[in-house]
Amino acid sequence: MSRSVRQALAAQLRAGPATVRDLARALGLGERDVAGHLDHVRRSVGPAERFVVDPARCLGCGLRFAKRDRTTPPGRCPRCRGERIAPAAFRIVPR
Repeated sequence: MSRSVRQALAAQLRAGPATVRDLARALGLGERDVAGHLDHVRRSVGPAERFVVDPARCLGCGLRFAKRDRTTPPGRCPRCRGERIAPAAFRIVPR
């Protein structure tokens, strides 16, 4: 029996932290597709688990995008206007 894309995505996140790019490569999908599926996986995580986001950060000034809810990476740092942004990493952990 084959798993759905979202089930495979959740299984990858349970194995350890991964960025959108890592997940896209592992599943053979585009990064935009993975970002859309991540929103659904976030909402469908059961009560025994938690969806954890290690926020994106600016490589120029170190600003962490801790309050960012979107799964897509920010385009530019609001503090230094730098475009070198380390992507967010996602994982699913037990409560």
